[in-house]
Amino acid sequence: MTSKKPLHTVPVPSTSFTTEAYFDGQGSSPAIRFGYGKNGTKHQGGIKFSHVLAVRTRSERCCTAWHIDGAYDTLVEVEGSSWVEEMRADTAEQWRNKWAMHHYMIYLDSAGCFEVVAESWEPF
Repeated sequence: MTSKKPLHTVPVPSTSFTTEAYFDGQGSSPAIRFGYGKNGTKHQGGIKFSHVLAVRTRSERCCTAWHIDGAYDTLVEVEGSSWVEEMRADTAEQWRNKWAMHHYMIYLDSAGCFEVVAESWEPF
């Protein structure tokens, strides 16, 4: 059975983002990126991930209550994830246990749900 463990809440509500949130898989720091204003100053923020193994996104219209509850504006870890087990089973044996695999998920208004299997995360 899966459960969601809250890890991090974005600095402002996603309804207040000044740019649409998106997943940027380019470069050495794959991340969910977004712009926002706070105290009259523009900021670029997001959540970067290390050792990304898989990513999937769902538009708002394809999200169920499960994708939203507890994950709205909050990065959660999906514990007991069948997706992590699938990725581990499909990974070549020499790489299978090289890094920890965690299933991270966040729902952001107007962007939908982002899911990432990665070793770790860090806000910026």
